[in-house]
Amino acid sequence: MIVKHYDFGWGNEWPAKQLEHQLLKKYLKPVIESSTRWAVVNSTWYGDQEHHNTVEDMQHNQIESVILVSMLDDAIPRLDWFSLPAYGVGYYPGENEIDFWALLLEKYFQDRASTDAALIDTAFMCLNRKPHPHRLRLYRQLESQNLLDCGLVSLGSNNGVAVRTIDNDQGGCDLAPNAGTEQNGIVNDLVTLGNIENWNRCFINIVTETVFEIKQKHFVSEKIYKPILGMRPFLVYATDGGVDWLENRGFYTFVQDFRDITDLDLSDPNNISLFLDALTNQSQNYLQTKYQELLPKIEHNYQNFYRHCQTQLDKVEKGIKLI
Repeated sequence: MIVKHYDFGWGNEWPAKQLEHQLLKKYLKPVIESSTRWAVVNSTWYGDQEHHNTVEDMQHNQIESVILVSMLDDAIPRLDWFSLPAYGVGYYPGENEIDFWALLLEKYFQDRASTDAALIDTAFMCLNRKPHPHRLRLYRQLESQNLLDCGLVSLGSNNGVAVRTIDNDQGGCDLAPNAGTEQNGIVNDLVTLGNIENWNRCFINIVTETVFEIKQKHFVSEKIYKPILGMRPFLVYATDGGVDWLENRGFYTFVQDFRDITDLDLSDPNNISLFLDALTNQSQNYLQTKYQELLPKIEHNYQNFYRHCQTQLDKVEKGIKLI
């Protein structure tokens, strides 16, 4: 039985949180029906003080085992923080991984991007809302190489005034808290491609995920799936270019597809800005022809997204695996 839920994050009024509840209700059925005294600890917005209070309260409630949940955000508490048997669900690596953000997009994403190569006239798009250190680093690299005006680039800030916005941008959603411009100067647009005309103009998408260490942390958000659903080639600004994470889930990557213009290792994030410098020196005809060449891989990724989602739903139906 689940004796106690510890959750310091998003409120239940948000649809994204409601989806998390729905998935966990099915997935944790073996825990709910057991005689063991379980606690569920949600990782979202979990800090040192929350951990201290949680451990103290667990002792008071005679908790015997713990489920740690990381779905809405990167995992904060680790299994070894607890002296009790602990299991990680969601973006904790292991057999109980569930890709929540894929399922959220599968449920709410509705945009249809064009595969008409004739619309492409801009080399790249790189959208950034929260100014995480790795996003700032890439932005400054693009700035130093005079590449900001060669693509569609945005960057939010922590004072509510964006460093750089995109003309005619649009979007936003009511699925999660802090969705407006107040926090970072750019709306938190989880499930659309923004201005679809802007999107259709751009050849490649440079993804800056929430975490830089995707391979190590196993966390991705909606950002990595937007170019897949938006029918675009993409590179991920991450420790290994996100290659390991993507290929393990059946997605094609594009790190080997530009040998015709560069010999750079595109799985190395330090080479992204150098690659974009080479790409922006190509003609519009190159961008359009290259897009058509890559379209079979793009279409594979689109179809594989829905196969991946079905795999996640099948796992949810089977329930958590316990030792």
